[in-house]
Amino acid sequence: MTNMRNIAKEAGVGIATVSRYINNTGYVSEEVKSKIERVIEKSNYRPNELARAIFTRNSKIIGLLVPNISNPYFNEMALIIEEFVSNLGFSIFLCNTNDDPEKERHYIDVLQGHRVAGIITVRSQCKEEYTTHDIPVISFESNISEQIITVSTDNYLGGRLAFDHLYECGCRKMVHIAGPDFSNAINDRYMGFVDAAKEKNLEVDIIQFKTDFQRKMLEANIRTLEDIESYDGIFVFNDIAAATVIRYFKLKNVNIPQQVQVVGFDNSYIGEFLYPSLTTIEQSVQEVSKILAEVLVKLIKGEAVEQRKISIIPKLIQRETTKTFEKLNKIT
Repeated sequence: MTNMRNIAKEAGVGIATVSRYINNTGYVSEEVKSKIERVIEKSNYRPNELARAIFTRNSKIIGLLVPNISNPYFNEMALIIEEFVSNLGFSIFLCNTNDDPEKERHYIDVLQGHRVAGIITVRSQCKEEYTTHDIPVISFESNISEQIITVSTDNYLGGRLAFDHLYECGCRKMVHIAGPDFSNAINDRYMGFVDAAKEKNLEVDIIQFKTDFQRKMLEANIRTLEDIESYDGIFVFNDIAAATVIRYFKLKNVNIPQQVQVVGFDNSYIGEFLYPSLTTIEQSVQEVSKILAEVLVKLIKGEAVEQRKISIIPKLIQRETTKTFEKLNKIT
């Protein structure tokens, strides 16, 4: 196996010179560079990235911790971030935490051991662990500390948008399918929906799901609610759970949107492929992912970022699971 000692011997230079060239830590003449490059190309040598990171106290690796890679939103986020940072010479170390604090702590230790350049954490269940080291960190949806920048959608506004749309589409008997209560973002969606209903003197029912995405569990939760078909409007905490709701109604021969109207949250790509296609509240995965990547790279480079909390404004994306205003006007 070729190593730096072999490279140095064949190029006729010292090991320290090869190390300076590979790690870009000092001056190497153009003539010597050419010699080293020819030997490296001939031997197909690849540096040990972990050893390089330990030597230089840095790496070109970014840790990305997501709660559930099977959720289309987080899946798409990982792809966008990976593409963005790879254009800047970074690689992604992807970690799936399953919203498990112990698993997240384990991955934090692994990332520290690999001397990653920075960390993007999504819906973190840990706080102190990120504040005890000097690796740049940026968080999505979780307020970890005043020192760590947080990017989040205005989820409260998103909940209000969902209620207002269902109300304008004629819904008066509504239910909100809420997600796990350990998520601040999901709780804010719930509060926005409920507060908007109160302003219309309307009571809404709540179903609490304990999981982000496990299809069989979601369906089991739906079956625990009697007469779910009697509701005319449903706001679901994310798109993948909304897809399960739509599937359940299709099996029950309940027509959407004629009998019941459904609104999801995220605007992940799955919504466009459903039949009928899903009306949803968008938190732009393109915008969120780009901000997370851009800000982290700035922190890695030592650049100042004044804004500590970055908010994304949600918007309604209307598709086929709610009635269009034109159809609604004809009906009324």
